[in-house]
Amino acid sequence: MNQEDIALFERYFLEYKDDVYRVAYYFTRNKDDAEDLAQDAFMRAYRFFYRFHRDSNFKSWILRIMRNIYLTNVQKNKSTINADELIQSTATSTINVESNFLQGIQIKQIQKAIEKLPEDFREVIILCDLESLPYEQIAEILKIPIGTVRSRLHRGRLLLKERLTVHE
Repeated sequence: MNQEDIALFERYFLEYKDDVYRVAYYFTRNKDDAEDLAQDAFMRAYRFFYRFHRDSNFKSWILRIMRNIYLTNVQKNKSTINADELIQSTATSTINVESNFLQGIQIKQIQKAIEKLPEDFREVIILCDLESLPYEQIAEILKIPIGTVRSRLHRGRLLLKERLTVHE
């Protein structure tokens, strides 16, 4: 890499390191595992930075790399990282106030309800409602059409709302 690319990568790293760590923590629910996952993602991104299109969104690119590493780790070692418990850590997360049905519900109940969602729905809810990413970036990260993002988000929110109203 030339000096200009190194400087650009460093700028991206400083700008997005907290976001990548936060999503890694949602996935792993463990501080050390999240740090390792975020570090692995940035190391891989640095190694393949020559493939990054400068007109693309770096945050989407790095989160997709991180997610792929996470999914690979899940497949290799299901006992260490349990995909069914993807977001146990959301109890301490700030919930996006745009989701009206989440207001007024205890965080612990939300956490349990989110844990029970199928993985496809959990991912879009994490990225949209907890990380506030736009649909376009979510589609890019998950490599799915934007219509699929919208339908998974809609269905996931309905399931979440259903599970939360059962507990009221």
